[in-house]
Amino acid sequence: MTTSIIGLFEDGDIAGNVLGELAGEGFDKEAMEILQGVPADEISSRLLEAGYDESQARRYADAMQKGGALVVAETDDDRADEALAIMRRFGALTPEALAGRLDARDAERARAEEAEADEEADYEEAETAQVIEEELEVGKERTTGGKRLKVTVSEREVEQTINLRGESVEVERSRVDRDLTPDELDHAFEERTIEMTETRERPVVAKRAHVVEEVVLTRHSNEHEETVSGTVRRQDVVVEDMGFSGSSQGRSGSAKAAKPSGSKPARPKVREA
Repeated sequence: MTTSIIGLFEDGDIAGNVLGELAGEGFDKEAMEILQGVPADEISSRLLEAGYDESQARRYADAMQKGGALVVAETDDDRADEALAIMRRFGALTPEALAGRLDARDAERARAEEAEADEEADYEEAETAQVIEEELEVGKERTTGGKRLKVTVSEREVEQTINLRGESVEVERSRVDRDLTPDELDHAFEERTIEMTETRERPVVAKRAHVVEEVVLTRHSNEHEETVSGTVRRQDVVVEDMGFSGSSQGRSGSAKAAKPSGSKPARPKVREA
């Protein structure tokens, strides 16, 4: 099964470096693409194909109208986490973080242009710090399991007692001393055969197969709700009055706050079976 991995970056150079790193780690080049400078509808359509819902796709499309580059990579499920880790190392952004960076960049350019246009004007400097808040995006994936019926054949010895009847013919000889009668004398000295039949019962074994139990596999569809929890971060900006110290004259510069990364890794919305 494959997973669509989405990564949003500040510019095309970073996105190109991400593709190069993914390719170097053995990911399929033909299954990766960069969306940059394309209409919002095209971005939305591509994200809908990847499994995002319409509102999420629109967030990305709207954020990229001022800039940014979107990396879409198709990979096997067992390598999805590896691809996500690579994108995080290059600073994947949320749509809100990208919009904030682009706005800050535009504002910085505007300030630089104003400074160059009027170097003799009153000096004014501004620094920007961003308030960043993470959102928890919960998707779902399809897993497979179930039960298997395996038919096996075994053998066992069975004993059963049966009552058998039988007949036997016994031979008994006894000494006699008497004269033959006239009838006996007429049939004397004739050859003949006298038979008596014995009857005996013997066991006859036959096998009969009959069903004693049936096992049926039935699949039922059901839905249930499950609450997913996670930890999200928020970056706030606190304004402090630094006061004044010293007696030297001249322009005093304001403290420059470090820019937060505001990065948030893209996560797959759909893992198709």
